[in-house]
Amino acid sequence: MTVVLGRMGLQPNRMERDGTSHHYPMIYEPLLRGGSRSTASCGYFGNLCRNWGSLEEGKSTQSSCSFMDTLMPLFIAITINWNDSRSSPPSFPRGGPPYDVESLLDKMPLIPPPPLHKDFPCSFVSLFEDDADVAQKILQYPRYYLPHCDKSAVEAQEEIAKPEQIVKRKVRIRVTAVPVTLDQGQIGQLVSTSGVIVRISQPTILKTVQRLICTDCKHVTFANYEWERQAFADITNCEECHASKLKPVSGFDLDDSSDCQEIGLQEKSKTDSNVILKEEMRVTLLDDLVDKCRPGDHIEISGIIVRIWDSLEVGERLEATTIMLANNIAVRRKICETSSQEIKDAFKDYWEKYSDNPLLGRDNILASICPQLYGMYTAKLALAVVLAGGVSKCNESGTRVRGESHLLLVGDPGTGKSQLLRTASRLAIRSVLTTGVGSTAAGLTASAVRDSEGWHLEAGALVLADGGVCCVDEFTTMSSQDRTSVHEAMEQQTISIAKAGLVSTLNSRCSVIAAINPTGGQFTEDEEWQTNLGDPLLSRFDIILLLKDNRNPEWDKLTSDHILRAAYEKKENIVQTDSKSHIELLKSENLWKEDILREYLAHVHSLQPKLTKEAEMILRATYLYHRSHPGRREERTTVRLLDSLIRLAEGHARLMYRSNVEMIDAIFVAKLVGTGSTFETNLGCPFPTDPMATYRSEGKKLLSTIDLESLEYLL
Repeated sequence: MTVVLGRMGLQPNRMERDGTSHHYPMIYEPLLRGGSRSTASCGYFGNLCRNWGSLEEGKSTQSSCSFMDTLMPLFIAITINWNDSRSSPPSFPRGGPPYDVESLLDKMPLIPPPPLHKDFPCSFVSLFEDDADVAQKILQYPRYYLPHCDKSAVEAQEEIAKPEQIVKRKVRIRVTAVPVTLDQGQIGQLVSTSGVIVRISQPTILKTVQRLICTDCKHVTFANYEWERQAFADITNCEECHASKLKPVSGFDLDDSSDCQEIGLQEKSKTDSNVILKEEMRVTLLDDLVDKCRPGDHIEISGIIVRIWDSLEVGERLEATTIMLANNIAVRRKICETSSQEIKDAFKDYWEKYSDNPLLGRDNILASICPQLYGMYTAKLALAVVLAGGVSKCNESGTRVRGESHLLLVGDPGTGKSQLLRTASRLAIRSVLTTGVGSTAAGLTASAVRDSEGWHLEAGALVLADGGVCCVDEFTTMSSQDRTSVHEAMEQQTISIAKAGLVSTLNSRCSVIAAINPTGGQFTEDEEWQTNLGDPLLSRFDIILLLKDNRNPEWDKLTSDHILRAAYEKKENIVQTDSKSHIELLKSENLWKEDILREYLAHVHSLQPKLTKEAEMILRATYLYHRSHPGRREERTTVRLLDSLIRLAEGHARLMYRSNVEMIDAIFVAKLVGTGSTFETNLGCPFPTDPMATYRSEGKKLLSTIDLESLEYLL
């Protein structure tokens, strides 16, 4: 340990038996703290032992026999008998163990084999604070110093290990919190970036070390794998006798090989918005990083940039490919909400200002959505509720009930459907915008692609939008067979793949917002609207909005005035505002900018609203009314309708920045799904001048329709 740490400029220190105090660098600190697992307070080291399955105690009691997972089956049999009845280990009689094979197998627990590699997270920030020189060396020359860190971690275990403890030999230091920078000038350095996994290959075994034995002195020389050349290092002479009689050692050794997998990472130029995606980057995963992520996962990754030369022949043009050798991967399981506390306080102050008239504050948010479209109150409300989303639930059996809502816009040409879809894609933290014309079943879900390196699993639009929104324009231009492929993705929120030997289940936990034209291209007077979508697909949409162009002269005048005013007014410069300007805008009466809306919609996802008794009564009565109505559409009144009502009510409560689903949320949701006869879905739907008075008037009509007049006093 002294030699290895000396190369890095570190001091190999420890606590001696005589009380002499020494000090290890911070990178080994978690290995040195804590005590025995049998104590009441085992400390960090005890937790680390349980996680690693290493350094286990050699003594056992009746309540603790977890060390069995690292011992031989024969010792397992002894320990089982010992834990049952004795206080000291028994000895086998001369005739052998008192168990037959079947009895021994019945008593042996089903224990998986220990993993070949174990990761040890090490924060770059903590390492930099402890020793800036060492941290800088690891950042600049990771391919030289990281292997020394791995060896030092093993030797640190050997220094503190007790005789009855087992040392983990294959340790990999995983550096976290690496500065986020990535460019071509950082070849060979340790960098960090983030993005979405769009492609993943099958795991393989890569030989990373070639053993060469000298036929004269029998000394073994190790030739490491060189990524730049995609070959082993050229070693011609023996290190011991310098003879040029080296011969490759045949056979397979786990120490000379590593699990290997390649993924395709698609970066984003901004981590908190949806702008143009950059070119795909090849990333190689080794050892315990294999199978740690799936297509569609949003990851933060640190690794080493390596340049692979395609050809090194004399007289040929040099061409190279840049890849990343991954050192650490962190998968983002949820939407990353990075609002500062000052912004959160500003959101609370905003709603406190509208505490007497909360609908006025909500309508100001709705008016900030796609302001280039005049009016369209209903469509903007539905879009905001879908973007806010409901609460995902998981029952006792492990079945997940989705919290993401789906929206279908059915409208005449020129009613702003595409504008709403593009706005939704910009307001979501993660989004994918596509059209039905250029999409297939594989493009929406996933596909198995074969190239020179084997089969790869490529993610489609629904997988890439996991945790966000997938917007599909001109949905009916897809073939009926391709549209049926999204049934599982919309309801179960998963995509099952079994192609070319690749069997996998990918997550598609996203909201689907689609836009179509009615059958015939536009609505026909006095006829029920029809689409080319099948009933199973229609039943999966939580909201279906009809956008009709009624050609009203008064509405046409208001719309034309709005368009001309916007065309001649001076346009604002589109710049990234800081937190202070955000707070000033929230305190004013002006419309919100898109970056504030995006931050607000991401922030409200942290709310977990609960249904109140009054809201439950309204949602239940609304569902029963739809089920028993003689003129109901059967594809829209299945049992999924009740789940949709609950999700949408939770989304409206989130939009109103509340932790409870109240009566007002249930009424607006009931009107959104079509119960309220006067809640117009036509194109000409202006914002109400007095939202609270309109709510009370429409609420009374709704409660009368669903036979809940007893709740009118609460309006």
